[in-house]
Parts: sequence; C-alpha cells; structure tokens
Amino acid sequence: MKKWYILSVILAMLIASGCVGEKPQQKQEDIKIGVLITYTGGLAQFGEAMANGAKLAAQEINKAGGINGKNITLILEDTGTDPAKAAEAAKKLIDVDNVQVIIGAVSSSETLAVANYSERLKVVLISPSSTAPSLTNAGDYVFRVVGSDNLQGDVIAQLAMAKNFTKAAALVENNDYGIGLENVFKEEFNGTIVKSIHYEKGKADYRTELDTIKKAAPDVIIYVGYPAEASSILQQTKQLGLKTNWIAAEGIADPGIFQNPEVASQMEGMLLTKPSSPEQSPEYQNFLKLYRAAYGKDPGIYSDTEFDAVTLAALAIKEAGNDGEKIKNALPAVSHKYKAVTGDKSFDENGDVPQDYTILEVVNKTMVPIGSWNPATGIKLK
Repeated sequence: MKKWYILSVILAMLIASGCVGEKPQQKQEDIKIGVLITYTGGLAQFGEAMANGAKLAAQEINKAGGINGKNITLILEDTGTDPAKAAEAAKKLIDVDNVQVIIGAVSSSETLAVANYSERLKVVLISPSSTAPSLTNAGDYVFRVVGSDNLQGDVIAQLAMAKNFTKAAALVENNDYGIGLENVFKEEFNGTIVKSIHYEKGKADYRTELDTIKKAAPDVIIYVGYPAEASSILQQTKQLGLKTNWIAAEGIADPGIFQNPEVASQMEGMLLTKPSSPEQSPEYQNFLKLYRAAYGKDPGIYSDTEFDAVTLAALAIKEAGNDGEKIKNALPAVSHKYKAVTGDKSFDENGDVPQDYTILEVVNKTMVPIGSWNPATGIKLK
C-alpha cells in the first residue's frame, strides 16, 4: 500500500473519532503526555518496541492535524523496571512537566507504586501492560488496555489441565505480577501444587530454588517473570538436569529472549500464554504497515497496546480537554467508540478491559500459535 494511502486511512479514522479540529488553527502550545518506559532493568527487552508504539501513535495523530491544532509531545522517562524509580519519574512528569495523563507504567509493581500519587493529584494512568489483579482496585484514575491476570491465571490453569498435568510447581517473581497470577492459577487448577517459590529479581544464582523444585518432581513448572531472570533460570535448569514441562506467562513471550542460544535451546517445547490482538483486522493490519514503515521491523510485545493507550488518551483529551479529572471521566465513553488495534478496549467501572489470549509453543526458536482462549469458549488447542 502506498504511504499516502496509509496516511489517508489514518486521517479518516482520526476524523471519524474526532481527533482533528474542524478548522485549521495557528500553532499552539503542545499537549504533553507522559510515558513511563523500561529502557533498562528486567524489562529492558520490551522498552524500545513499546516506546516505538507510543511514538508512532503520536506521530500519526500529529500528521493528521493533532488535537484541535495542538500537537502531542511525548515525555518519555526510563523507570529501570523499578517501582521506586517509576514513582520518582511519575512525580517529575506530574510536578515538573504538568502532564494530565501518563501512559504506563510497564510492570504491575511500577504502576501500583505510581497509582497513589497520580490518584491524589488527579492524573490519569493508562498502562499498556500491567496485568496484576490488584490493579483493578488501584484507583479511579488507573486504567489499563490489557487484560487482568484474573483472566490469564485461568488460561494457564485450563492449559495445564488440558495437557493432563496434575502436579505443578509455581516459580514466580516475588512481586505483584508473579504472586497475583500464581494466586489465580492456584484457585483454578484442579491438580496439586507440589511447590511454590517466590524468587527475588537480580540474583546470579537460582540453583537452590531450582533444586527444591527438582526434588518435588512436578510434571509442569508454572513460570511468571521477566526475561533477565528467566535467562539465568533456564540456563541453570540445564546445569541441574531439571527436565520437565513449562508453561510461562507473557512476561517472556517475546522472541528477543532467543538471542541467547542456550536459553533458546532450553525453551524448546515450552508453552506460553500471551494477550492476543485481532491481527487480521483492518486496524491491526494498518498499524503493522505503519510500524514496519517507521522502524523497519515487526512490533514487539505490547507495541500495539502502547499505540492504543496513547490514542485513547488523545481521544479523551479531544473530548473533554487536557485536565486529568475530565480525561478520567471521558475515557469510558471514548473507549466504547474507539476501534482499537488490539481489539475491544471498552473500559469497565474499574478501568479494566476484555481480553482474549493466544497459546504458543516454542518450536525451533519460534513461538508458534497452537491455540486460543476467550471467556465465552474457554481454551481451544489445535
């Protein structure tokens, strides 16, 4: 498709959604939107691709005329995948840059660390990737465009049972994401939990934890964590001769983890769950073409939800003005009208959205779709 045609489609979408003013206006002060991103730390692997999704949304809105003649300016802050750093970055965005909406944070613990301050100052948070169930009650100003792990925990439990696993060991990072998902899995899994380990991030050696699991003899390990620690853990499983089945949540469901050949080898046959997007929809296909044209590669995990989060923020600002309380009040109605790249993003009373999931299997360093899950039909495997 020619570039001019792609832009015309985006322009038409934005006009239909109301992002473009009715009359040309003189250049005014830009509208600032904060973005909390993980360029470093445990989720550094996701940072660039997610930032690209945010930048692409802003670029397309600005090309189409901005919001009533005002351009969007993104102010990106690196959180280091650290809740304390995320809180400081958010305070800077709110107190110094005076943003009324922040896209982020990335990890659940970061978003929860930011939520109290943003709630008190009436600044909206829209996370593209925080999935912990506890975010549902984090505040009136907290939204997310990805499903809660109340759903993903059920998906993993159904997958384990569909594969006839009866003895599970949970190996999860000691944070809101890991423990929150594990709790849902325990509630939904009909088998036995033979061992539960909450590991600390940033360690060089996880062999004690892995040896404990090995002695428990599970037929599946449920893993919830991030690429940095997963890489160490997977290499050490080989050293210990720990051989069993694995099901992992989306925290490591990105092909970038295959950069280490030994890790890629250890992941062979691993099953993973990942929030899905309607990749054949016109909206997603348009996003994919724009992303490839801008960056010369395919989007990474959560590039698309980052795009949707920025666009929803822009639509709410257009609808209600650049004021945190007004943005918060406008978002539910705006989300019900917006045709998102990642599917239905209709916010409920808690700022949560519906979500379907894709089931993946690692085959020859590729994450191959082998099934799906949605609330209506449950799990379906090919």
